[in-house]
Amino acid sequence: MAQPSPFILSQRFSQLVGRKTTFTQVTAAPVTKLKQIYGIYNVVAADGAVVVQADFRLIGSFGGALIGLPDGAVKERLATVPIEECLRDAMYEVLNIASPAVSTEARVVFDKFVMDQVYVDGAAGDVLKKPHHRSFFNVAVDGYEGGRFSILAPFIPGRTVTA
Repeated sequence: MAQPSPFILSQRFSQLVGRKTTFTQVTAAPVTKLKQIYGIYNVVAADGAVVVQADFRLIGSFGGALIGLPDGAVKERLATVPIEECLRDAMYEVLNIASPAVSTEARVVFDKFVMDQVYVDGAAGDVLKKPHHRSFFNVAVDGYEGGRFSILAPFIPGRTVTA
């Protein structure tokens, strides 16, 4: 499976949240103690899943930018449990609309996001434990806190051409 393009990801997220967003590909994502969020995407026409693992604060920044919250308000609202419904829905919508940029070869459909990896199960759990493809990015969002964004994908066989 081809790597997702930093340019396409930057364009997609910039258009989505109305702020300049820059994805910079890095070779590896060091282990972090920051709270993570896991976006689970089902691969259409295959029994598989793609998992986006990202800093919780980054996805909160995307959601806050989408609904027009300033960065300080995003930080405050992410500290509440449960997350305010409006911000949670915006975070969900960002991950949903990002689907075409997350996978370059197979069509994926956003299923859900969870905030603890113990809830990543089934095909997504398999990918999280042992991904075939990994893409790591540092992300900057104009006026908001950035963070790390990783795309973990299974092996997806190419289409066979029949004569």
